[in-house]
Amino acid sequence: MQIENRYNNILLYDSTISADDRLLNEWTIVNSPATCLQRSTEKNYELIVIFQKLRLLKERFAMVELCSILKQNRPTQHLPLLCLLPSKHRGLLEQLQNAGTEYAKFYNPVEPLSKAHLKSLLAKPSEDCRIGWILSGICPHINYFPISERQEIMYCGAYRNRLVLGSHRLIHVCETSNHKTCQYFKCPKFF
Repeated sequence: MQIENRYNNILLYDSTISADDRLLNEWTIVNSPATCLQRSTEKNYELIVIFQKLRLLKERFAMVELCSILKQNRPTQHLPLLCLLPSKHRGLLEQLQNAGTEYAKFYNPVEPLSKAHLKSLLAKPSEDCRIGWILSGICPHINYFPISERQEIMYCGAYRNRLVLGSHRLIHVCETSNHKTCQYFKCPKFF
């Protein structure tokens, strides 16, 4: 008997594992983009999951590129893609959506990712995991500026990029539907 809230055959690209590839119950786990591309065409997967720690900004571009290639590849273009992300980064979510990725789920980058938590993240994505739905709840005025290869600073574009957005404001206002009640969102000052 199959459980409705999960996929039975998942290909998981996890850049954090050291083994070349493993089979863990119903998941095939690979640790390189090339192996992910190769394995994705060898078996009838129901879902491809991309998980990277995204410690460097260039890792975001690599994630988007892998998703784009999977969606342009004839044998895999019909498969749903799910990206596991450490935060609701509007710019990254928009790039993933443009690359054809359907779903995103979020994990806490500070806590270790246990097998049980990973299993819950790999449950069948619901409609509120669709990237378009997630983006509708994030303020469109967040602007990201790189300050090193690992960090960005976030500014409020509705306040002339003069307001630096801290983690508390991002989590409780900008990256939620609460942004619609924000004074800057309601009455932006662009000039």
